[in-house]
Amino acid sequence: MITQQKRLMTYTYFNRDPRTDLRTTHLFSQAQKRIVLMVRVPFPTMVVDLRNIEFVSQWSASTRTKINRAEREGLTVDRGNYLIPEILKLFSSTATLKGLRGYVPEDFDQLPHLESSAIYYEGVMLCSHIWLIDTEEKRALLYVNASNHHNDNDDKSLTGRAHYFLLWQDGLYLNSLGIETMDLMGYTTKSANKWMSGVYQWKAGTHGKEEMLYHYYPFWFYVFRKFRNMLTG
Repeated sequence: MITQQKRLMTYTYFNRDPRTDLRTTHLFSQAQKRIVLMVRVPFPTMVVDLRNIEFVSQWSASTRTKINRAEREGLTVDRGNYLIPEILKLFSSTATLKGLRGYVPEDFDQLPHLESSAIYYEGVMLCSHIWLIDTEEKRALLYVNASNHHNDNDDKSLTGRAHYFLLWQDGLYLNSLGIETMDLMGYTTKSANKWMSGVYQWKAGTHGKEEMLYHYYPFWFYVFRKFRNMLTG
């Protein structure tokens, strides 16, 4: 389990035994239970089993074809949390498409273990990931997934191949750290958002396993979030 302390709220991640606490929100819990004064919200996701180093052999044929082509295209993989500011700058446009507020580097200060990666082509960041790592659970959560797809000057097919290539490379790297499960953070077969449908198609290319997780919010905080979202749209 991971714990993140913020000014008004404590967050736990992957908590297998969430309990009532009016100042704590439990995110991505595998436990399905009723908790007094807490609101449970289902969160469907897709996970990839990394225990077999040849996990990519289970991915779709079209996905593996894209990866093989990407290997020949001179893409460069970079790793390190010094990439976070640049990743978040790229993600700001992605967040706008998703209707999210985005992040600032300070949002990650209290998270204990992060792994960041990016793909570059001719000096341009095409896509990037920030993974939240739980070594106890041996699980990595795709916390930030940024893309250059929104750039009209970008070769979108190249960026698409870069996404598949980076996910494969990240899986190999996470496996080397002892991680057994790669959580792609959200998956549904139905989406009214055309852009998100493309993201879910990308995730489906892994032939991963669909899994249901749950968020638990203190009742007052859940109502506050709903009201805030209504005001901000």
